[in-house]
Amino acid sequence: MLDVRDLVVRYGPFLACDRINIHVKPGEIVGVIGPNGAGKSSIARAIAGLVTPTEGQIDFLGESILGIESHLLIRRGLSLVPEGRGLFAHMSIEENLLMGGYSLKNPVRRSELMARCYDLFPILKQRRRQIAGTLSGGQQQMVAVSVGLMGDPKLCIFDEPSLGLAPIVIQQIGETLQAMRKLDLTVLLIEQNAKLASTVADHIYVISAGRTQYHDTPQALLENPDVLEKFLSA
Repeated sequence: MLDVRDLVVRYGPFLACDRINIHVKPGEIVGVIGPNGAGKSSIARAIAGLVTPTEGQIDFLGESILGIESHLLIRRGLSLVPEGRGLFAHMSIEENLLMGGYSLKNPVRRSELMARCYDLFPILKQRRRQIAGTLSGGQQQMVAVSVGLMGDPKLCIFDEPSLGLAPIVIQQIGETLQAMRKLDLTVLLIEQNAKLASTVADHIYVISAGRTQYHDTPQALLENPDVLEKFLSA
């Protein structure tokens, strides 16, 4: 479904990603983990069309998506839940969800997707009229996930969904990611929290200093103390 090959991302003289390769098959949850500043978010932004790679190739559903604007990628089935949530803080939960489904032409499908989001997060349905900026951090993350799902994606990229959240909320996010399998969704999880990613992912890529340092199953990663100590101890 997603094939990233030899991805290079630069910001002026700063090299953020250096020959990154990532492969995601349909129905998989693939984790990209690493310390702060490793280049993880640059990978997400490049795939989502928010930054232009210096070199490399990005294929989605068998076609190159280099140079395609982000709003057009949403229509192709690629959604990004950004770091920091990116909500409309002065709008209600339901209004945020409607904005997430803005590109959908079928109002029936939009209603189906909203119902699905409310099934995943019942508290959002209870508070659907509440202003998003007044929610707790965990509830705001639930809204952000729902906004991403409202675009009816085939592939959803989650960029640091656990950032700044309490352990109990991180557990809920993990359960939601697992539920994605039942929704016929493919997930690319960008995370600093190695425990969360290892709990839900089928495969793990460890990124450090802009490079892929390790790629294997979560179980193999957890059984490799050298990798854990060298790249994830912080």
